[in-house]
Amino acid sequence: MGMKWQELAKKKELKVVGIMSGTSLDGVDFVLTKIKRVGRQIQFEYLDQAHIPFSNDLDFKIRKAVVNDCKVSEISDLHHELGQFYAAQLLKIKKKKKWKFDAVGLHGQTVFHRPPYSTLQIGEPTYLAYELDCPVVGDFRVADLAAGGEGAPIASLFHSVVLAPKFKNQSLCLQNLGGIGNVTFISKKAQVERSFDTGPANILMDQYIQKIDATKKFDLDGEMAAHGIPDQKLVSEILQHPFFSQKPPKSSGRELFGSDFLGKILKKMKSRSSEDIVASLLEVTVRSIADSYRRFLPQMPEVVVLCGGGAQNQQLIHRLKFHLPECKIISCEEIAWPSSAIEGAAFALLTAYRIWDLESNLPKTTGAKKSVRLGKVIEL
Repeated sequence: MGMKWQELAKKKELKVVGIMSGTSLDGVDFVLTKIKRVGRQIQFEYLDQAHIPFSNDLDFKIRKAVVNDCKVSEISDLHHELGQFYAAQLLKIKKKKKWKFDAVGLHGQTVFHRPPYSTLQIGEPTYLAYELDCPVVGDFRVADLAAGGEGAPIASLFHSVVLAPKFKNQSLCLQNLGGIGNVTFISKKAQVERSFDTGPANILMDQYIQKIDATKKFDLDGEMAAHGIPDQKLVSEILQHPFFSQKPPKSSGRELFGSDFLGKILKKMKSRSSEDIVASLLEVTVRSIADSYRRFLPQMPEVVVLCGGGAQNQQLIHRLKFHLPECKIISCEEIAWPSSAIEGAAFALLTAYRIWDLESNLPKTTGAKKSVRLGKVIEL
């Protein structure tokens, strides 16, 4: 039998698997980590990862859920089906790769996020606790919401504890490029000063690509966007949306930048080529990021580190460098971190903090009234 939560809490070293499936809906990332407590310091080591795509049936059901097109019964069934999927896949990975770990951290699949009222991540974690015979921490965002915060972004702790030490005496932005973009600004003193969602990252481009070609999930390497000409006037008009001028703390999702938002854009671009449309959607992403830095950060960062799926989009990187010429822009791979492992690793760290009974949200970034312990522990 695996160790109980209270027993694990006494250990100074934990092996934790973080599980993340994000707004891009491209599947699930399983990230194996080793985390040590040395006095007041945390030492974090990436060990391995695995990516598992959703089955076609599960993908279809999740996509229905995130556009609010499900009955309560369907959401309930999907919550359990997804939990069983996470458990079955991690069990396979454990056997195939011979992973050994003490606990699992499950973010789950966000199907609704409307702070300060509610947030919902589905994927019942009890199946993981049963199949893997270890404590599982899930439902991370609700505690911050209860404390008056946005419930997001909550990966800032990982950015400050694990990545910031690699950039001593440099101001730094960690820019995640998943479905939604979010940034963490860390000062030269290695303090998190800001963290918020910048708006759409891949979500608009991915939705459009999937709309015109059911065999594709995204614009590989930004090749289509590179052959298009962005409609800068329309991009400026899109960026007048109230979210972009809203001061942090703030977070967003498909509720703001989903199919309805994309549909309004496409109505205004009927006469343009597919390449121009993708180029314009990409320009919304990069300009929203650059504008948010200039509006809301205490200073422009010296270094910007890109992670998430968008960090592989060469045209996006090219345009971001154009709009942020004063910043050195690099990928996570350049600091020996797989970009696809960052978010899963972040929830592994949050899991260790919960097991060790440590507060892990950053009120300065989420707007919460106080620091709280994120996550609910499940063990059988």
